[in-house]
Amino acid sequence: MNRFITTILLGIWCVFFSFQVKSQTSNFRFKLVDGSNGKRIEQGIITYEDTLGNFVKFTKIDSSMLYDQVPNTTLKLSINAFDYHTYTEVISFPIHELKYFFLKKDTSYLLSEVIVRPKNYNYLPDTVSMKVKDLRLSSDIKIEDVLKRFPGIKVDENGKITYRNKPVETVLLDGENLMESNYALAIKNIKVDEIDEIEAYDHFSENSIIAELGSSQLTALNLKFARKFSYTQSGRVNVGIVENQLTGYNLQSNSIINTKYVKTFALLSTNNFGDNLSSINYLDYRDVSPLYENVPHFPLNYGGIFPNIGKLKSNRNKQFSGNLNNIFKLHSKLTLKSFTNFLSDDFSNKQSNQTTINLPENSFQISDDFNYQTLPKKWGQSVNLKYQPAHNLIIEGKYYLNDGRINYVTNQVINTDVGFNSQQKSDIKDYYLETLSTLKVGHNSAIQLFFQHLSSRNGLNLFMNYLHPINQSINQYLNQTYLESKFTGKWVKVWIPKKLIAETWFQSLTLEQELNNQGKKSSDFIEYRNTIHQEFKGNIRGWQYSAKVDNVQLNVDNNGLKETRRIWNMEYGLNSRMFKQNFLLNYSKFINPSYRNYFIHDTLFLDSRNKRIDSIQMGIPFLEKWNAIISNNQLNKFSYQFSFTKINYQGGFITNNHLSNLFSIQKYQWQNLSTEQEQFNGEVACYIKEIAVNFKLVGMHSILNFANFVNNVDLRNNKSISNELTFSAKSGYLKSFNFYEAFTIENSMFENQFSSFRNTVYKNVLQFSVTTPRIFSYLQINSFQFYQGDAFLHFINASVDIKSKKPNLIYTLSMDNLLDIRNRTIVSINDFSRTEYKNYLVGRLIKLGVQFSL
Repeated sequence: MNRFITTILLGIWCVFFSFQVKSQTSNFRFKLVDGSNGKRIEQGIITYEDTLGNFVKFTKIDSSMLYDQVPNTTLKLSINAFDYHTYTEVISFPIHELKYFFLKKDTSYLLSEVIVRPKNYNYLPDTVSMKVKDLRLSSDIKIEDVLKRFPGIKVDENGKITYRNKPVETVLLDGENLMESNYALAIKNIKVDEIDEIEAYDHFSENSIIAELGSSQLTALNLKFARKFSYTQSGRVNVGIVENQLTGYNLQSNSIINTKYVKTFALLSTNNFGDNLSSINYLDYRDVSPLYENVPHFPLNYGGIFPNIGKLKSNRNKQFSGNLNNIFKLHSKLTLKSFTNFLSDDFSNKQSNQTTINLPENSFQISDDFNYQTLPKKWGQSVNLKYQPAHNLIIEGKYYLNDGRINYVTNQVINTDVGFNSQQKSDIKDYYLETLSTLKVGHNSAIQLFFQHLSSRNGLNLFMNYLHPINQSINQYLNQTYLESKFTGKWVKVWIPKKLIAETWFQSLTLEQELNNQGKKSSDFIEYRNTIHQEFKGNIRGWQYSAKVDNVQLNVDNNGLKETRRIWNMEYGLNSRMFKQNFLLNYSKFINPSYRNYFIHDTLFLDSRNKRIDSIQMGIPFLEKWNAIISNNQLNKFSYQFSFTKINYQGGFITNNHLSNLFSIQKYQWQNLSTEQEQFNGEVACYIKEIAVNFKLVGMHSILNFANFVNNVDLRNNKSISNELTFSAKSGYLKSFNFYEAFTIENSMFENQFSSFRNTVYKNVLQFSVTTPRIFSYLQINSFQFYQGDAFLHFINASVDIKSKKPNLIYTLSMDNLLDIRNRTIVSINDFSRTEYKNYLVGRLIKLGVQFSL
């Protein structure tokens, strides 16, 4: 009986999916015709996008092609053929009759073209190239404006780009990587007229040998300049009124020089609007780079967090930053790169908070009025050298220096009657050296030898002073040294072009770190790690797969606590289409590098609460993750995407610290930690052609369970549940007017044996924009109820850009936080405390300025 029922259900499921597949797509018959003589055009490319500009697919057209299979929905078509202008049309599918496209050929303009360049052993989609003139509008000024219309590309407000739903690694200038990951500075400052062509790579590698093998899975863009020599000078000048005072300013200058042998990008900026225009990471004052992936967390922070977090402007910084990037083609076989950045800043903030501590048999409340000022100065210098003596051999070298100094000053009132102040001076200096040699062996394989060495020294002088009525001072000097050497040997082999590519490598890592407190060694950590890595990847009949396995031999000496482990890391992935649906499955299990947090022999005083760390001990934690996604990105009458993620974390972790309300309380936390998280995400969208509006419903459900010990006796079983639902509407193809509306409900719950917190909040975002050939205006209204029962707080931002009759001038007026929002209350909770705090320095701002380009 059960078998019979199973057979019936399986049959119904197959009929449902076969019906769905049949109804989702249809055959689209068309012909390309020369509009001047009626002759058929035999070759070209047709690109499909949905109504939000998301890339759907592209198809190469040849003389044997009779039809194309397309989803039954409203799509934007872009057709390109050599010597013809781009043809664009929005069509609602299915259509049953033969469709003719008449393309215009006019020699008074540059030729339109899209080129597909196949490469050997490339199992990812081909490179696509499009002429800028076929994408640009009369209102476009910077190349960023054009990139937003390139098929498959999305550009966010910070200038970060995704191509076919994958993050872009970098943006090349005439094939040279002048910007690395900081490419947003380039696309926001290069004029449209300077660029002739845009290329998109789905298999990018700066190493030409690896690129030819097709083993890279990175994406990148290339901007091809219209002239062999070009010089661009642009910038902006803004003055502003902040909280009724004419004290705001912003000055910025950008220079780009492009020649065959030299490329230069220079940026100078200064402002006090609360904008971080530098490329510096304010969490540790280092550049975001993989070279720091093994560096452990430093016990003390480097100063206050930059106050512009969350896009709320504050007139409390005085920043000056500069970037200078150069590429020199010294010889056809030798290239030199140099990158220099500098930052000088002065920012401050003021906060008021009240915290409830709820520990077993000991609960109390504490309050703080807190002011801080941070003054960082930092500069970095990098030199890269690349030598290619032969087609099958590349030798590369890199040297990097990071040098920074940070002063951090605080003033605080504790529980309304205890005064406290501190001064912290930090010195950071990093030296990094790497060499990479790549040798191509035969037609289908290559060998790489990679050596890296990092030396880091961080010195910190901390003075803390309790005023009346305690009258106590604490002075500490900490010095952290860190040395890392890593050698990697890699073999890349293409066994079957496109279908089977293998990477095998061996890596030897030596890591040593030492912490000195008051001139006496407080910690000594040494790690030796050998890793054998095997990876297979490819594409078999549309099934893209990858499999990675690491065999890790780990030896750790944490201040005499020695541990030897043999560990297997693994990661598997599968991506395909079945029944016209997209499926993605991933599984991974690996050690978490947090075990590198070291044991501390002596007491460290961390902050005004006399919070102390006497010891930290980490075990070897494991992180296990499952991920599954199903979607139909080729939009039908509606689109959907559903995902499920599960994460397990297992490891031993003991901290022994004192947390006090001017009285010491012993607390052991995170012993034998066990965490499990499950998260469901769903998204359903549809486009209504009659009103040209996209509707979308997005939901999220997350459950987090974790347990820890408090005072080594009481086990807390913590549970956190979060739910979120967003309904949005966005206009589709409207030329002059567009809008976006999103309403969100968030519900959260946190509880254990001693604490309980529940909250439901509402958010609403409303945006309008009006565009004409010379004017772009924008209005955004955000409304938030941060906590259940509180009154709504509103944020209003607006801007107007007016393009002058001279194409090199734009006048701007922008207004941020027009309403006073400084009394907003924010709540932060964990397993033993609840904190409410306010940020008083979020200011209202009106800016008037001009953008120029030469």
